[in-house]
Amino acid sequence: KWMKSKFIAVQGTLSLWGEKRSKIWSRIATSVAAGATSMQLEEGDFRVGDTVVIDRGLETRRISSVQPLDEGMIEISFTQPLENSYRGADHVHLGREQTQGLMAASVGLVDGHNIVVEGEDTPGVPMCSVNETQVCPYQNGLQGGVNLHEFAKEMQHYLATTGSPNHPNCRPCRAVSEMHYTGYIIAMAHFNRDSDKCPKDHGRIQVSGVAFNHASSMHLYHDYAGGNYPHDVPKNFQRAWTRRPFTWWSDPIWAELKVSQPTTPSHKIVKSSFNNTFSGNAFALATSGVRVFPTLPVVGNVIFRGGVGLNGAARRQWSSLKFNVDTMLPANDNAFTVTQGVGSPNDEYNSPQNLEKFANAALERFVLQDNLLVRAHLTALSPMVVTGNVITGSVRLQGGPLANPAPFANNVVNAPDDPACIFMMSSGDHGVSDNVVFGCRVGIGFRQSGGLAEGAVRRMRILDCDIGIQYFARGPDGMRHDSTPTKFVVSDTVLYAKSNRGGIGMTNPKVHSHMLGEPAPDWWTAGARSFTLGHSSISIDFHSEVARTTFAGYEKAAGGVAFAMGEAAPADTSDADFHPLILSSLTFDGVAEDSRIRASAPTKASGMDLRQCLQIDCDGLRNMLLVDTDGSLLSQPGTVVPRPQKFFDKLSYIDPFGASTMEDLIPFPQRYDRFGRAIPFPAGVDHGTGGGLEYVCNQQSFTAEGVAGCDVLFMGAGVWVPQPGLALGAGDRIVAIRNDGGMVRLDPLHHGWALAAGWVRAADCNLTQDPAWTEKPESQHARRYGRVEVGQFGAHPNASRVDATKGPVYTVPGVWRKGCTFDSDWSAYRCPNAKHRPLVIEVMDFSHLDRRWAPVTVEVNDKWAPQGGAMNVLTGPAMMWPGKRLQTFHALGHAGMRHNIYFSADPPKHLRLHMLNADRAEGMVVCIYYGVPNSVVAYVDGKRKA
Repeated sequence: KWMKSKFIAVQGTLSLWGEKRSKIWSRIATSVAAGATSMQLEEGDFRVGDTVVIDRGLETRRISSVQPLDEGMIEISFTQPLENSYRGADHVHLGREQTQGLMAASVGLVDGHNIVVEGEDTPGVPMCSVNETQVCPYQNGLQGGVNLHEFAKEMQHYLATTGSPNHPNCRPCRAVSEMHYTGYIIAMAHFNRDSDKCPKDHGRIQVSGVAFNHASSMHLYHDYAGGNYPHDVPKNFQRAWTRRPFTWWSDPIWAELKVSQPTTPSHKIVKSSFNNTFSGNAFALATSGVRVFPTLPVVGNVIFRGGVGLNGAARRQWSSLKFNVDTMLPANDNAFTVTQGVGSPNDEYNSPQNLEKFANAALERFVLQDNLLVRAHLTALSPMVVTGNVITGSVRLQGGPLANPAPFANNVVNAPDDPACIFMMSSGDHGVSDNVVFGCRVGIGFRQSGGLAEGAVRRMRILDCDIGIQYFARGPDGMRHDSTPTKFVVSDTVLYAKSNRGGIGMTNPKVHSHMLGEPAPDWWTAGARSFTLGHSSISIDFHSEVARTTFAGYEKAAGGVAFAMGEAAPADTSDADFHPLILSSLTFDGVAEDSRIRASAPTKASGMDLRQCLQIDCDGLRNMLLVDTDGSLLSQPGTVVPRPQKFFDKLSYIDPFGASTMEDLIPFPQRYDRFGRAIPFPAGVDHGTGGGLEYVCNQQSFTAEGVAGCDVLFMGAGVWVPQPGLALGAGDRIVAIRNDGGMVRLDPLHHGWALAAGWVRAADCNLTQDPAWTEKPESQHARRYGRVEVGQFGAHPNASRVDATKGPVYTVPGVWRKGCTFDSDWSAYRCPNAKHRPLVIEVMDFSHLDRRWAPVTVEVNDKWAPQGGAMNVLTGPAMMWPGKRLQTFHALGHAGMRHNIYFSADPPKHLRLHMLNADRAEGMVVCIYYGVPNSVVAYVDGKRKA
């Protein structure tokens, strides 16, 4: 049972050598149209009667003739016309000659070898339904009045009359389709269990020119998975194996006999076809068992569906088109999975001590070279070499060092049916380079579960993708105050638009400290972890560099853009869009200026729940930054910064202090002087109107004294009592705080403190203004104290009269952008010669997860003044675990300017500030408001400075 019911278990040598062929797959030389009955190939050793699979496996065709052409080319004809058109090596994308042939389709042999190993077409017990009703009469047991003897007689009748043991309502069970797994071929270690002196051995598989039809779940180094050993194998296999010091080919007996030592055995898989259209995988180049001899490069094969695993499981979950990752349980290969994959390192559940693993430095890396994978998925984990392959299925890649040559290089990947063509797991300066990727939803998608991601993309050609590069991976944990600098690098790469000139070159890269991934349910379920899977937090110091990169053909009218900010990040909390992009030596080939940047995505994710930011939308997009270091984007060095989104929009919740807009969330110490008098907000900004609760005293209302007007009532001894001399006149404006039980509470800031506890009857007045009546209200502070021009005092009697705090509190909302020009095509500001830099405000108090200091504001000005500049309001990161909100704030500052920082709560006792991605000669002045005198101690790089 542990090897299932269809298997070949090899402890000696499985040697299958079919008829020799020079090459069994080729690119199409000349593009062909649907309806064609022939095509030209660049090369190939094909025969009449062969069955070939074309491109991504949309159709197979039987060859009716083969004609040689010049320069090694051939022309093959088919018994049936093609249903689809296919690109050839003559195809040019977007008119760029340098793309010729990069997107050519390929043709591979799937049936025609003279040796066939088959696991599908084995008739079994008649079972289910291919009749007109699609219902088998026996699927729930024998019908009433029918016994097993009569059923057998029916089958004998159809056997006698038709020559086949079929029933008109049933079909024969096929081994794979009914039992849900393919044929299983495994090579295993073995030894004499009764003697430690006898040499040990390992099965080897050597095949060439063989067709494996649904019989190709091949594991070259099996370890008796899950501890389910055959009865004659010791339960502690590893210990028993290591007690036997020699393999038979390395045994000293050969020297004693004066016989040449035998050649070390090896696995060899070349020029064979693997047809997995019903189920199964191709093979696992992995070592969950012992690896005592190498596997020669796997070369020249055609793999139709299924997958290949290099140091990882070759399994794929059909239902969701995503990889199905091993659990951490012992019995992985025996546990049921959709594909019954083989070869995960998790198959090794016992201690790896003294076990010869795939990390064995004495053995060379697994090599996959010059193969055609047709809708077959590749898992390639280091160490490995994958080169010269055409892969029309997704690749799950652990990036390696980008030396020349790189471990994964010179491949062509096309997987339009999958979430991404290349799923990257990378760290440090490892990554992916020197490949062609085309026709993808996402060309290269970076995800990471363990370790810091970082990573690099170099010398890649990415064509015709919805998104060329997407990066949302794991960074340092800001919750633990980890400020380790990390970065993602794209260099020497070309990204081509889709054929209609649409698509996105790359989205803004971002990180979170804990990403969904292995061993979580699915490593491609992108995004940060929230409860209950775990927690995550923003990272403090991460940036991306894009250098010597070309964007070609993107056009705004078709939805195309080189950089899309804040878009297409699955499971995104939108609190990490502030990580900057540092740009240099960019080339825009046929990309107009209006198609280079798109920052029109709205801010989002305000709310009280997990993955949401409190009070206002998350800070990420309001603090995004692109730095053009050499003018290749802006025509001169400078920055691109965001527009101030939703600053004057109505808040999404009912604020207990009556705040109407984000403007009202400016901390009280910033908008009141030291005497408690208000500093007005600015005039000339895009503020709203209305929004308060107001009434007018009815002309028909009378006071208790019989005078036209409205009594002001006060509670006394449990009854409402009018106060003589304080009544409001008929037609007077009434500014209210609330309406409660038919009584209207007066606003003392408008009516005076004598009426602070006063109410009027709602029946005595008419409602003239309600907060629900306006979508864009005026802020509460401005309704009370008005708005002023620069250098003016407010007219309200409670407005400040101190020269240093003349209004307004600020002049423009958002980040500092003096000298910037708004680009409506980009939905962002172009700032030539600007030096915007990330300014991170990190609360270090012990209660930094339990207490809230936000909203926090950063006001930036060039007057060295305490107010009057650009006002940036920050709410902090999203809540990723219940009741815990990290108090670290990513603002956008400017070198050489003054930055006034205010907290809504009393300032933290321990605070760390970071100016990121700046030259050592650059600096900024930061002023933090403390409400009471304090002794402030400052440290720089751990050394006390003041």
